[in-house]
Amino acid sequence: MYLGMQDQFYTFNMFDAQAWYARDAILGRINLPGLEEMVRHSQVWRAREEALEDDEQMIWFQGDYVQELINETDYPSFDVEGVNKTFMEWEHHKHEDIMTFRNNAYRSLMTGNMQPAHHTPWLEAMDDSMESYLVSS
Repeated sequence: MYLGMQDQFYTFNMFDAQAWYARDAILGRINLPGLEEMVRHSQVWRAREEALEDDEQMIWFQGDYVQELINETDYPSFDVEGVNKTFMEWEHHKHEDIMTFRNNAYRSLMTGNMQPAHHTPWLEAMDDSMESYLVSS
């Protein structure tokens, strides 16, 4: 089984949801379709992927894929649409300035809390120790 995707916005959640799907297939919790249906399903996704024109479409595509995996398993549900919107905000920051986009903070979709900005700009933050990240600004 292959887990992953080459150019990703979703990373951990996608791999994790794929692993849950693979686990369920191995354990017989998911009845896999026949070869023709698998090929048809893959072709539908492939055609959609080949038509993607920008980062926002790629984000929604990957979010839809993760949501499909969640729907097929007992993977813990989360706000995929909210994650897509956060990724789009992040991607816009990245296009505005590739050197400073990591300095932005975002709201947690799990807690609703706004993440504090790191006390040091990303380019200058050479200390990746836990103590450095837990220091308040």
